[in-house]
Amino acid sequence: MSAPWKMLVMGVATLTVWAALAEGHGFGGPGGGGGMGGGMLFPAMVRTLDLTPEQKGQIEQIMKRHRTKLEPIFDQLHATHDELAAKLLAPGVVGASDLTPTIQHAGQLQQQLMQEWVQAALEARAVLTPDQLAKAAKVKQRLDALRAEMRSILGPWPQGGPMD
Repeated sequence: MSAPWKMLVMGVATLTVWAALAEGHGFGGPGGGGGMGGGMLFPAMVRTLDLTPEQKGQIEQIMKRHRTKLEPIFDQLHATHDELAAKLLAPGVVGASDLTPTIQHAGQLQQQLMQEWVQAALEARAVLTPDQLAKAAKVKQRLDALRAEMRSILGPWPQGGPMD
């Protein structure tokens, strides 16, 4: 496979993954139906913290409030990814300068998502007790260890990339 075709295939594959991640935009967050950066697992992690009914209600309200702000951004990001895919797959010559504005817009939207997620996480964090925060830290350590174990089992990514 020639280098230009490899780049095109990788670009389309990347866009497909981005679109799939943006599509599953419950309160799982940016970066995928599940990962606040690495912390979009926050909603799932909160379930492990033995919240009181009052805390559950407060966090549900926080998430609901932020979800209404995030959904339009996810919709815009999905449209931007579609636009980028359309440009990459359009007939004729496509150069980096043709894609730069769309890529910059996607970056701005991702930054907005991250800022909103961080705000939601900070508000939810304020509801937790010190013991619950300590338990959350332990859960995160266990998840980090699990990811490291998965990488050790699966091995490193091939040097030349997946298309070699």
